[in-house]
Amino acid sequence: MRARIRRSVVLVAALALGVTGCTDASKSDTGGTAAPASGQPSSELVLPRVDPAIAALFPDAVKAAGEIQLAADPSYPPSTFKDDSGEIVGIGPDLAAAVTAKAGLKIKWVEVPFDGMLGGLQAKRFAASWAGWSITAERLQILNFVTFLKGGTSVLVKSGNPTGVKAVEDLCGKNVAVQTGTTQAQQVLDELQKKCAAAGKAKITDVQLPQQTNVNQAVATGRAEALLADNSLTAYQAKIQPGVFEAVPSILIQPVDVGVAIPKSDTRLTDALAAAFNAIIADGTYGKVLARWEITNAAVAKSEINPAAS
Repeated sequence: MRARIRRSVVLVAALALGVTGCTDASKSDTGGTAAPASGQPSSELVLPRVDPAIAALFPDAVKAAGEIQLAADPSYPPSTFKDDSGEIVGIGPDLAAAVTAKAGLKIKWVEVPFDGMLGGLQAKRFAASWAGWSITAERLQILNFVTFLKGGTSVLVKSGNPTGVKAVEDLCGKNVAVQTGTTQAQQVLDELQKKCAAAGKAKITDVQLPQQTNVNQAVATGRAEALLADNSLTAYQAKIQPGVFEAVPSILIQPVDVGVAIPKSDTRLTDALAAAFNAIIADGTYGKVLARWEITNAAVAKSEINPAAS
């Protein structure tokens, strides 16, 4: 999941929005399925039946429309990305399909670069940001969050780990790639630079790039010797491209609660999403989604609203 942070809470002036088609997440377990992701198990995810009690919790405007607009940045596998047919897939979309199925709603995906999501939420261009936001004290002042995973920052290197990165201090003096606007770019790197200075080691040269795919390529091509990203992403890339990448399991930085983001004023939607998440946890769908993506160790026992910052 994507651990993102912005230091400024100023409304983003410009948003590049692209809207994809609606995904029908209202089909029941009599035949409805979530779209299988490219390279994932062939068995399709069976969605839960509509729960009238959950459906009743959603805002009247959402119920009247029969759909909910969710923002996604589909450049970040396995959290959210596009398969070979152009469908938005991943852990987040699978969970969104299950949550909205409980409410009998369709999804209208709105593609937004992560840097544009805060502004989009504040302007209410979509109902919620379906990205994996790390929950911080700063963000809790301006947004509501509904938790759905545990996350943290890990390190990905070239296969074989040619530069011998085994501990945080091994990143000192190296080129380290991160995605612009993320926790890794704006918080984790700052902490690592302090560690390097305290140890009397050379500074990290940060390579900041606009999309996670660019960050991954920087390591693959040797432009960077390592990258910092969420634990789910590093594990996934090492799994699907073992000849290219290798995760560093000995490093996990700043474990945090991860959630979807909702405008602060939309308390009804916040409550409804938390109830829907807890419903799919209780009925087992949540566990099946995480097992499908091999991240069961990131599961939460209960979805919470605005927990204390990690």
